Amino acid sequence: MKSPKNPAIHVPILLIDDDELFVEYLKTLLEGFGYTTTDTAFTGQEGLIKAEMREYALVLLDLMLPDIPGLKILETFHKKYPDLPVVVITAKDRVETAVECMKQGAFDFLTKPLQEARLLPILQHALTIRTLRDTVTHLQSGVMIWQLRNPEAFQEIITQSELMREVFSYVEAIAPSSKAVLITGESGTGKELIARTLHRLSGRKGKFISVNIAGLDDTLFSDTLFGHVKGAYTGANTDRNGLVQEAADGTLFLDEIGDMEPFSQVKLLRLLQEGEYYRLGSDIPQKSTARILAATNTDLYGKVRDGKFRADLYYRLVAHRIELPPLRDRKEDIPLLVDTIVKRSAMELQKPTPSIPKEVYTLLAGYSFPGNIRELQSLLYDAVSCTEEAALNIKPILSYLQNQPLSVDGAQEQNAKVQKREQQKKENFLEKLLFLLSKEEGKFPTLNEVEETLVKHALTLTHGNQSAAAKLLGVSQSTLSRWTKRLAK
Repeated sequence: MKSPKNPAIHVPILLIDDDELFVEYLKTLLEGFGYTTTDTAFTGQEGLIKAEMREYALVLLDLMLPDIPGLKILETFHKKYPDLPVVVITAKDRVETAVECMKQGAFDFLTKPLQEARLLPILQHALTIRTLRDTVTHLQSGVMIWQLRNPEAFQEIITQSELMREVFSYVEAIAPSSKAVLITGESGTGKELIARTLHRLSGRKGKFISVNIAGLDDTLFSDTLFGHVKGAYTGANTDRNGLVQEAADGTLFLDEIGDMEPFSQVKLLRLLQEGEYYRLGSDIPQKSTARILAATNTDLYGKVRDGKFRADLYYRLVAHRIELPPLRDRKEDIPLLVDTIVKRSAMELQKPTPSIPKEVYTLLAGYSFPGNIRELQSLLYDAVSCTEEAALNIKPILSYLQNQPLSVDGAQEQNAKVQKREQQKKENFLEKLLFLLSKEEGKFPTLNEVEETLVKHALTLTHGNQSAAAKLLGVSQSTLSRWTKRLAK
């Protein structure tokens, strides 16, 4: 059976098998399903070494290996990488073998000759569960894990804020996914920086292509993204590839997505839904292998409610969602940002770096920064430009702030903001959780499925300690006990 060609899914998979012909066959099968990042190992030892060197999302393991028994390899993987799904593949179609593999921590069991129809659902289920575990681990309130696996990827973003560290953890969790990402936040909060970081962490081989689609009418949108064929319109003297083609096997970042025209929304929906697009003047569909990231500083869901943005497109875009906090909610970053911006501005202006009077930090901390980091950068660049002494000239800063509405939040208003942010965090978490639990297109998870998944994961995180699991779930131990009894029936 020849598998259909699907858009590339950049999820690293490790295949351990000593049968070279079967390895090539399975790699071809995986590529047909869209899984293009597959490493191979022909011995158990080689497989263990590769697992040490790279973080895999899934392992396909043959039990009959020339050096180490497959069950021993499975046991090692289960102990060292308990959240790594391992699917066992073997020629022994025996119930006892399957039972033993499951006892050793196998995620599932396949026999040779391979039933191709079973492979894809098992892959999708294993990767969904893995992503769910990673996301819950990163998002579970009160048990956030801040140790980044790739801190160097975030070096461009200057922060010591807990809010931003939460964003970084989520970015790492979703980077290998091929699904679309919607990045929201006020103007100047760094949405494109986050998009570029996502691309770097994804491991995609293609380019990062960025385009601001605000103000593009439908024709210009189509020509810019999809390109045209010769003769498509007056002046189209040659074929032209669009940005989707330029971003092949890479990332296409669409900024100001909320300003799209209705016809353009239909075309983007097709690109996300089918992985296809048409060049202007052509009726031959082209395949896209680019991952789509989108950004907006508007309330996109509000536009959906008002009928100004397609609901089906919105739900395609929010497969993953990142909301960047405004600078006024991360004022602990202001001293770091001021020091860095002043230094960079002086370097660009070919001036000695001035010292920064302490009152500068106090002045800036009392301002609301509606333009966020971009506004801070402009303000400090102007101040450095006007500096002729050893210390930073604060007169331009004072003059600017005197003409702006200063905003130092009162305690009541600040508490309301915190509560609203926590509520949004919970809603975003639930939205991501429900998406990950949807195993099939259009199949919404039941309440029982959501409840069962959360209870089981909380018990896994706490090694079966019901008291600790109840705290994670925000319920009493007696309530959790009733849940577990009901789920066991």
